[in-house]
Amino acid sequence: MFHEGEYIVYSHHGVCFIDEIKENTIDKETKLYYVMHPFNEKSRIMTPVDNDKVRMRSIMSSEEAEEVLDSVSSDNIYVFEDRKRRDQAYTQTIRDGDPMDIIKVITSILIDEQEKAEEGKKLSTTDKRLLEKAEKYLYPELSIALGLEVDSIRDRVTSLFQELV
Repeated sequence: MFHEGEYIVYSHHGVCFIDEIKENTIDKETKLYYVMHPFNEKSRIMTPVDNDKVRMRSIMSSEEAEEVLDSVSSDNIYVFEDRKRRDQAYTQTIRDGDPMDIIKVITSILIDEQEKAEEGKKLSTTDKRLLEKAEKYLYPELSIALGLEVDSIRDRVTSLFQELV
């Protein structure tokens, strides 16, 4: 069980802060609920503490965060010939929430963006949306794990990426 005042990673929402843990009765069933809000958002989420239909996990350690950042490499990317399959794979990877896989999606899209820019083209709207979603999911967790601002994480990933190209 997580504790009040703790950050966790919650399914598709990414990093959430547990505001309180309280008993609530819904449909004549009394349970303990986490009341939380997503990182830098005002919306509130309430879910049973024992909810097994969603993934909830602790924030990664600083060592794990460094491993994620150290994995940024042109060798550690996804390569798909079929655009539709790639988009589906990226979406599923983000949904699954594994930080090592999400950084791979981010790196893959950034490399694709760089290649397109060299050809005078722009990144597709779908790729921009997937990149934003991946960054929104991963960067706050890295930020908390390393005690840095989200912008610092974005700058660090950009810097690591620039070393690749």
